[in-house]
Amino acid sequence: MSETLKVLIVEDEMIIAESISDMLEDLGYEVTNICIRATSALEKIKQSTPDLALFDINLKGDEDGIWLANQLKGLQQFPFIFLTSYGDRKTVDLAIETSPYGYLIKPIEKESLYGAIEVAMKRYSELSQSSVDQSFVARDYFFVKENYQYVKISLKEILYIKSDDNYLEIHVDGNRHIIRSTLKDFEQQLPASDFIRIHRSFLVNKEKITSFSPVAVFIEKEKLPISKKYSEALSAGFKTMG
Repeated sequence: MSETLKVLIVEDEMIIAESISDMLEDLGYEVTNICIRATSALEKIKQSTPDLALFDINLKGDEDGIWLANQLKGLQQFPFIFLTSYGDRKTVDLAIETSPYGYLIKPIEKESLYGAIEVAMKRYSELSQSSVDQSFVARDYFFVKENYQYVKISLKEILYIKSDDNYLEIHVDGNRHIIRSTLKDFEQQLPASDFIRIHRSFLVNKEKITSFSPVAVFIEKEKLPISKKYSEALSAGFKTMG
């Protein structure tokens, strides 16, 4: 099932935080939390990783947004964008060292916020699917851009994937998502224990298979072809009796 992008806001000026929250919701995103301290934000992140976060650099207290970004090393990675009222070179240099996915100068406008999120998610999606260290296999979801925003797709909810040349149809709970990729490349990103090829054009989630025969696989009401080449591998992947 696809989900709306979940965003964490770390900003100690509540008027600004609420304004940003309203902008995000207008853009179709879900605000999970607003934190006014870096330490409380870190605890929230450890409890539930957001899809994206906005960190104000100049937070009140000893720990600022740059401190928070540095604490994320070793935790599950996600894209974050810095917010600041200061654009001086020293601040920018310190921020860059944490490898942010964006940098916005206050006051924040809806158009610039949307653009920063788009760039951050596109970069994150590309890195996730091309880097061995950051492969989405290490997580249980990935993002697809639809209707001018990125939505999260859980691997366990995928029914099957159909290849159409250089495009893939990802079928999830009655919905179809289109991405540009070959089936071979996409298959390499998926856990082999959960997905199996049944045809040169079809890859299926093992957990979603309801029945199969030597010539077809059934997933709910869908009947998918199975080629002889992959039939034995499918049978071997399941315990059968009789």
